[in-house]
Amino acid sequence: MLALLLIPSAAAATAPASGSHPASLVGDYDGHQMEMGAELRLDADGRFQYGLAYGALDEEAEGTWVAAGDRVILTSDPVKAPRFVLVTQRRGPAGTLRIALDAPKQMLLQYFDAIVERASGRSDGEQFADDGLSLPVDPHDPPVRVRLVMQLYDLRSDPVPVDAAKGYALSFRFEPNDLGKVDFRGTSLRIENGELLIERLGRNIRFHRNAAP
Repeated sequence: MLALLLIPSAAAATAPASGSHPASLVGDYDGHQMEMGAELRLDADGRFQYGLAYGALDEEAEGTWVAAGDRVILTSDPVKAPRFVLVTQRRGPAGTLRIALDAPKQMLLQYFDAIVERASGRSDGEQFADDGLSLPVDPHDPPVRVRLVMQLYDLRSDPVPVDAAKGYALSFRFEPNDLGKVDFRGTSLRIENGELLIERLGRNIRFHRNAAP
């Protein structure tokens, strides 16, 4: 994925730099550090490309950039966010909360968790197994809400009410849509000594500008 950022476009190669896109900032940047690969391209036509690989996570973005004082501001092209969809809620095995999740075949269900909120207000997080998730129901502290989570991409569903009258067997579908595409919305990188700094995924990334070929 990251190597694709280094393929120049004809428009970027011919577009003149402007006050909002100064030539001093245009170019390819390398943000690699231990266990992380990161690249950023700022084109003279005001377009940017970004890519990052960190463990099992890969993410990318493209859109527009402008310089504003000591900052570079990134705004992604429109992104369709992933989502969790409740498909059915019905009666299942007595005394059991059963949560099924339909995800694309290439996605391991172990990447997903369910946060179950009880009537008492207590919440428990449980990781999905290959065949879904089954939890005992305490009649004195029954489940009242469920939220699905994909921690790898910091995705969380809205809370889904658990209606005991309908049953404790819930089936969800995960729609990845533009999973892995970052929705930068006026996200700023600080310019410091010719480098671009951003905090991402709990890490401080310092993009060094590559020397022109």
